[in-house]
Amino acid sequence: MVLIIDNLSFVNRFFALASLVIALSACAGSSSQVDAKNGQITVAASFYPIEEIVHRVGSSHVNVLDLTPAGQGAHDVQLTAKQLNALTHASAVFYLSDGFQPDVEKAVASLPHSVAAVDVLQSVSLLDVVAQLDGTEGTTDGEVLASGKDPHVWLDPANMIAMTTAVTDSLSQLHPEFESDFRQAAQSYIAELQTLGTEIDTKLSTCESPVLVTSHRAFAYLAKRANIRQVAIAGVNPDAEPSTKSLEAITAFAVTHKVSTIFFETLLPADLAKTLADKVGATADLLDPIEGISSEDLAAGASYVSIQRDNLTRLAKGLRCS
Repeated sequence: MVLIIDNLSFVNRFFALASLVIALSACAGSSSQVDAKNGQITVAASFYPIEEIVHRVGSSHVNVLDLTPAGQGAHDVQLTAKQLNALTHASAVFYLSDGFQPDVEKAVASLPHSVAAVDVLQSVSLLDVVAQLDGTEGTTDGEVLASGKDPHVWLDPANMIAMTTAVTDSLSQLHPEFESDFRQAAQSYIAELQTLGTEIDTKLSTCESPVLVTSHRAFAYLAKRANIRQVAIAGVNPDAEPSTKSLEAITAFAVTHKVSTIFFETLLPADLAKTLADKVGATADLLDPIEGISSEDLAAGASYVSIQRDNLTRLAKGLRCS
């Protein structure tokens, strides 16, 4: 009888110990989220600018799951079952809150505790949404956060730096074994963003017409940095041209403020942009809000910095800056 009890005790202790080892192994796996095959950490990013930050900071240590496909708009993205499954196995997800991407926020809210959800919007100060041009009819092409603030924080390099710091701190806390590499990579990227910021400050410091007239209300953060006034045109969209009343208001404003260039976002048909510019006696040019970059452009080497430099060149020319 004693022998039987000892055997049972041994068996119980064995299974208890085995269960403990399995539990600890599972916890270790959920906290590190490192792929044993390639040693990379799976990290999710909600859309392109955040994806670039995570890529630059994480470098070879991360496998980035981009929740917004290349070339697609960020706001109405619908996550697939495959993305949702991959997201539950990620180490962290970096995103913008306040209704910027409702489907992403819904997914983030249901994630297990093993996935760190980092809202990088908390690292920057938000601006109010600018009013549309007086006298124009319809709505402007520009998204608004649930709080009524402007979501396009990434268009000021200073905000990109703040979000880069937030990503770096989070990754370093989650994976301290790579902290030195994360911070070194972040320092290099931040230096590039600082250089870009200096270029913006210099090239847009003196402009004959410091008024940015645009169809896409996305450039308030860039305009504020450069001490330029952004004015959004209402009723300019691919489906309908501005009304006669709107055209009169735009023309009067352009004459009064010596506006020689009206800027349109990249998705607006070129013929509509040119027609509107001709009617108000101005030229038309494009500005890229950098909400998504096509696969082809990415393959050709396009990046946040390169696109911002192109925007800067167009702005300096259109606003006649010296």
